[in-house]
Amino acid sequence: MMYATTYALTGKRSKKRTAKLLELFGERGATPGTIAHYVFADGGGGLLIGTADVMDRLYEDAIHYSPWMELHTRPILEVQEAVQVSGAWASS
Repeated sequence: MMYATTYALTGKRSKKRTAKLLELFGERGATPGTIAHYVFADGGGGLLIGTADVMDRLYEDAIHYSPWMELHTRPILEVQEAVQVSGAWASS
């Protein structure tokens, strides 16, 4: 399954708080299955696209990062897949 996670940084921003977040990211590393990870140019958050067979690690990440950010994860389809499904549905 493919998914997209958007996240927004929460709480007061400080060097100490940012250092703790970066330390946690260094410890946990990238989520397995990550395809792309972008940050928003305004510094307020980012977007992660990945694949996962189980949601355990995504849930674990949400718990670990929740003191610093609000996360929203949604399943996604490639356009070609969505068109095939929509086409099959429309013709039935």
